[in-house]
Amino acid sequence: MKIDIGQLEFIDKKLRHILTETEKHFDHEFTITSLYRIADSGVHGTLPLRGTDWRDESQELSLKVREYINNRWTYDTSRPHLDCCMYHNNRGGGGKHLHIQVHPGTIEK
Repeated sequence: MKIDIGQLEFIDKKLRHILTETEKHFDHEFTITSLYRIADSGVHGTLPLRGTDWRDESQELSLKVREYINNRWTYDTSRPHLDCCMYHNNRGGGGKHLHIQVHPGTIEK
């Protein structure tokens, strides 16, 4: 099932912008593996939603996506050590994936 993430109003508009711009840039439709989680105290549990996960289709592509997003957007200017995109393995060891997140202070460079 394909979802038009650009139309999902419960997703923070900054996050929607990053996701749609990244898909356009790579001319690729990514697979969302996680959006909103009720029991999440982080960005996956906020409304509007400020975090999503994309499937790792290849390490090479995932690393390029991470670099593209982090070079184009700043997560929070008061915490420059945090990124909008991480490529990591989740806590449960379920597999590598891209985690894309925004903050109210996220800006495009």
